[in-house]
Amino acid sequence: MKLTTFAAVAGALATPLALAAPASATTGTGSAYGVTAQGLVAIPQTPAVTATADKSLIHLPANPLIDVKILHVTAKPAYARASVTDLSVAKAALTAHLVTATCKNGNGVSHLADAQIAGHRLAVDAAPNSAISVPVQGLGAVAVTLNKQVNNPDGSLTVTAIEVRLANAQTISISSATCNAADTPTQPPGPTPPPGQPTGKPIPSPTGPTTPPSQAPKPTPVPSNLPVTG
Repeated sequence: MKLTTFAAVAGALATPLALAAPASATTGTGSAYGVTAQGLVAIPQTPAVTATADKSLIHLPANPLIDVKILHVTAKPAYARASVTDLSVAKAALTAHLVTATCKNGNGVSHLADAQIAGHRLAVDAAPNSAISVPVQGLGAVAVTLNKQVNNPDGSLTVTAIEVRLANAQTISISSATCNAADTPTQPPGPTPPPGQPTGKPIPSPTGPTTPPSQAPKPTPVPSNLPVTG
């Protein structure tokens, strides 16, 4: 067989096999940021990633509110993670050695290491949406939410390790990750059943060979004497 003929035959055979393979799944998305602030001091999401990306920052740019070293964020389908180290928010008397948020397949967790506010230690692995109010000298009550989790309209989940709200409407969010759940792969449809056969059930096989109906018995002659008249 010539090489060109073999290639043509191989291509023809490969086509039906490709059509029979399961359809590819559409995976979820992910995004993350290290720090952001809204209010009198505004800080954009820094650093920030979406889709499939990875970023690191040695030091947060100078500002009058937050001091953070080594910010790292990563995102990929159905996964996101954000972490910051050596956090200091002087006005809120908030410090932490490590603050992380992780979102995977629509589920979120956060983790704090050596974190405290105004001398009150913060839980290492807080339950979702753990809210506390801490009095801070010169600021009054400071509202803190740990492991804040929000279900977004598009079906994604956002987990923020620490959110701080000051009395002057200043808000600070630290280590935030957002992700969707990965979609379930779709399978190709099965064969269409014959009319009258329920979908997904095998066609019953006959219980045995079909036998033709038995024939009528052949009549047997019976000898007899007929009377004779004359």
